[in-house]
Amino acid sequence: MNRIGIIGSFICIVLSSGISQQLANSSHFTESRTAWNPAFTAIGNDMIFDGFFRMQWIGFSGAPISGFASFQYPLLKQNMSGGAILHFDKTGPVSKLGIQLSYAYMLKSFLSRYGQLSLGISGNFQQYSFNGSDQIFNDQNDNLIVSSRTSNFFPSIGGGFYYTTSTREYKENSFFIGAAVNQIYTTKVLVNNFDQVRQKHIHFNLGGRFYNYDTYIEPMITANIVNPDIIDVLYGLKFEKENTFWAGLGYASSGMMAFQGGIILDQFGNKYSKLRVGGLASYGISSTLAKTGPGFELYVGYNFDMK
Repeated sequence: MNRIGIIGSFICIVLSSGISQQLANSSHFTESRTAWNPAFTAIGNDMIFDGFFRMQWIGFSGAPISGFASFQYPLLKQNMSGGAILHFDKTGPVSKLGIQLSYAYMLKSFLSRYGQLSLGISGNFQQYSFNGSDQIFNDQNDNLIVSSRTSNFFPSIGGGFYYTTSTREYKENSFFIGAAVNQIYTTKVLVNNFDQVRQKHIHFNLGGRFYNYDTYIEPMITANIVNPDIIDVLYGLKFEKENTFWAGLGYASSGMMAFQGGIILDQFGNKYSKLRVGGLASYGISSTLAKTGPGFELYVGYNFDMK
């Protein structure tokens, strides 16, 4: 019984470090915020098809990989929007696959003539799997671990808000703030009869856009908080030239530097649409993260102006 208890505890730790971070961390890509905050769902006039892929710690066995594909649609006359996100996340023997449905309602002219407050809610339905068959453990002959396979389905609910002082792009400077809480409500995740306690994940976002004719600079701070014990703060600075390209720098308090860049193809397939394709490279500058190797992210988004 003691042996089984130790194995069960080990599995819970592997699954997501017990009560530590259980959801994928947010990105320096501004465009990917919808995955963490439903209030960002189609906040403008664009219908959006996009995809995101991230590979961390390249060259490290069992390194995390995650990504999503999403669709966002604005209902302009009703001041609301909806979206769906197919997402996956895999770290070692643990994998998660699911769909997230999002809804947002916009309050126009909030606090200012062109200000907008968006309120969002999301429902996440996820398949949680553990497979120890292709992993290496200290006791390689222990079939209770090596042969262990389990799969469970669980839902959760999240919500958030986003406010910007102006929705007019390339017209005037603007400031924005947003926050979201994921896993507000959850069901139990039983892995071999051991319950994994799922923690609330808080995402906070603050920044602004400062325009100069057809370009802007966007400083942004994003905080990821799990309990009071885990806080990772992302600092970013992005430069973008309208319908041409963007480039940016980023730093995370965990000790990670990031460099991103991308191109914007205007009137791609249609005079009301554009294609955004970008990549991000990251590398740990702290003594611990430097040993894990570099990371890479890719973003592709197709925007169609519905107005």
